[in-house]
Amino acid sequence: MDLIPRPVLHGAQDDQPERGVFYFGRPFTSPLDLETAPDQIRAYATEKQGEVEFRRLVVNLSLSPKPGEPIRHVTVNAVIDTVAGSREPLFRDASPVRLAKAVTRNSKVSVKTDFGAVKPEAERGSQYEKEDPFLLARGIGTGNLQWEFRETPGQALDGSHELQATLELPVGVTGSILLSAAVNIRRKRLGIIGYNAQLPQDIAVLPFR
Repeated sequence: MDLIPRPVLHGAQDDQPERGVFYFGRPFTSPLDLETAPDQIRAYATEKQGEVEFRRLVVNLSLSPKPGEPIRHVTVNAVIDTVAGSREPLFRDASPVRLAKAVTRNSKVSVKTDFGAVKPEAERGSQYEKEDPFLLARGIGTGNLQWEFRETPGQALDGSHELQATLELPVGVTGSILLSAAVNIRRKRLGIIGYNAQLPQDIAVLPFR
């Protein structure tokens, strides 16, 4: 899938599309199986029976950075676009909501003491673990959901990911899910370049009726 450089105020940083780095599978929706749904959704569906229904959105993407040109940042957006009605559909949940990797950090403190003309300096160190999130989902409870990937010291952005979300739809509503994606790559000679994914129409617009 082509990545098209985003224009900047002083002109395009790179006028060539990037290929072979970002792959976007064909998304789909299917009726949510309430038997395996989370307890809160199952209870809500029972309470609102006949008023709302639920569908599962599945989006697969693969990241394949070129050697020496890491992917620094990725966003995938899903926006619900419907015919105007009294009640708007929304994303009831998302998966994954957060992914993180534990990283060991070192902390050193320098200590200076005075003994006459001599000023020895010592260092005291400690180690601790901290979780660096590299994937966060935002927009649950709205009609605009975003997954954001960020490269961290302990986690490169590489490999395949399956993104899922549950749509709450008023019975009889019609519309589409509008999908888009953006990628930042650190290029060897050009620095960090921002790209928009050129999604084909049959992937970028996903009808749910």
